[in-house]
Amino acid sequence: MAQLPQPRPRPVADLKKSILNTALTSYYECHFNPPSSILGLIPGANSDDDYMLSCMEASLPGTSLATVEITNDYSGITERHVHRRQYDTTSSFTFLVDRNYKQIELFEQWIGYIVNEQNIEAENYFYRVNFPKQYQTTIYINKFERDYAQPSLIYSFLNAYPISINTMPVSYDGAQTLKCTVNFNFSRYITNSTAFKKAPYPVTGASDSSEWIAGSGRIQTGLTASDNQGAQDSIDAKNVLEIKY
Repeated sequence: MAQLPQPRPRPVADLKKSILNTALTSYYECHFNPPSSILGLIPGANSDDDYMLSCMEASLPGTSLATVEITNDYSGITERHVHRRQYDTTSSFTFLVDRNYKQIELFEQWIGYIVNEQNIEAENYFYRVNFPKQYQTTIYINKFERDYAQPSLIYSFLNAYPISINTMPVSYDGAQTLKCTVNFNFSRYITNSTAFKKAPYPVTGASDSSEWIAGSGRIQTGLTASDNQGAQDSIDAKNVLEIKY
């Protein structure tokens, strides 16, 4: 059995370094990087600052491990082994809306572009959804502290796009600031705090690995994959992190 250290008196300096030196929730930045096709639909929407500074609430993403139950290896013992990592499907961001309604306009235009709406007021209204690569982007949450002394904690949401806008009640009761909550869907996230260890075996096929070998993997249709777009997206996101931060 492991030998535990004996309890001992602790000076106040140790407390200041640990439990009294906590991270605060009010120091963060969100970068949404709307695709250029979206920004082209909104006059003057060339900067991400309006949306970064007005984002009053965000959530750091969660994750979990899916396990399979094993009951027959050892008598009387039930084991659970991991077979998959699971990510939250959505992440929510709440914005303070300015008098020009820039925040609402951006995400309404973004969602409208995703479904490629045509003839909105016509009786024969129809739409044809655009391809994912046309409306997906990488968004970032940069968590830092007020003294800027510690390295930032950066979350990158890959293949993200707005999937819904919550209702925004208005009322003749006491006036309040209008808030807009947008829910983003994403494939997965990566952080700059995770130390990645290269797999000791070659990784091939249509995957997110940079060790992909062209023509050696098969996609869901059974055809041989000819490129490695997933790996390139991961590499591009990593390069953006290194350049920005």
